Amino acid sequence: MSGLKKFLVPLLIVALFGIFYQNPFCCHEAYSVESILKYVKQIGMKGVGEGQFTNPHSLAVDKVGNIFVGDTGNKRVQKFSPNGTFMLSWGSEGNKSGQFMGLHDVAVDPEGKFVFTVELKNHRVQKFYSNGTFVTKWEYNGTGGRDVNRAPHQIAINSLGNVYLTDSNGNQLLKYHDNGTFIGTIGSEGTEPGKFNTPHGIAFDPSNNMYVTDMKNFRIQVFDNNDSFVREWKSSGLGSDKFSETVPGIAIDTNGKVYIVDKINSRVQMFDNTGNHLSSWGTDGKGPQQLHKPEDISVSNDGIIYVTDTRNSRIQVLQIVR
Repeated sequence: MSGLKKFLVPLLIVALFGIFYQNPFCCHEAYSVESILKYVKQIGMKGVGEGQFTNPHSLAVDKVGNIFVGDTGNKRVQKFSPNGTFMLSWGSEGNKSGQFMGLHDVAVDPEGKFVFTVELKNHRVQKFYSNGTFVTKWEYNGTGGRDVNRAPHQIAINSLGNVYLTDSNGNQLLKYHDNGTFIGTIGSEGTEPGKFNTPHGIAFDPSNNMYVTDMKNFRIQVFDNNDSFVREWKSSGLGSDKFSETVPGIAIDTNGKVYIVDKINSRVQMFDNTGNHLSSWGTDGKGPQQLHKPEDISVSNDGIIYVTDTRNSRIQVLQIVR
């Protein structure tokens, strides 16, 4: 082999490696194209009938696009088809199995088989089949520390079947098997990486990396599938790339884009998975394309974004345009 070939072959190998290797924590190729959030439509309106809402606080989308809404004021979960058509509902006010008080979050497992709910007033998690049939429930006894003072606000399930709760009072994450068996805690109160001050929103990306809105530390923290801290991004303020102290909801799409709900500023922010701001949408108000104190966000596998416009008692639907 000539000297020139010996020089060029290693360069070619390096170049090909750079083309085909993609860092799982780096930007998807679509990030190089400007992405903008655009309003599509709303689902529902204020009321108590089927497909209507009273201060819906949470929502989740399963793998085929069905939408589950925690209709907090009406003490029920409602299920909708991907096009927003009402399918079924379950729940009533009370503390028995299948009833709700202080319904704060709803989540779906990655396979779409089970629905999990978190209640602040009943101080528990409930697990259902996706048709609303009750499976099991558990409280937070035996989790260490201030058991009776724990106040999990959101819940998420990874593809390994582990269930995580953000305990905003205890400044920890609680980890369970999906049958309610307690595994352990993650983090403690503080400002250092891996610690929390009012954790609230939680979501997983397709690789089981976990994203948490650490609200009063004005940051997003990312953990790998072993629950180890990986990175953070933070900045407090009113700018499009900054966080208020109320960012209660977070979601990640199949391309790794991160969507965050800013309650005080009534907006949705979109970032890449390293924290670069891509787009924002929303202003405060009651108009067709506005938000008023939104609480949660979810995104379907085909990229449709759903936001609980809580105080307007409706769901706002967005999409990405390029």
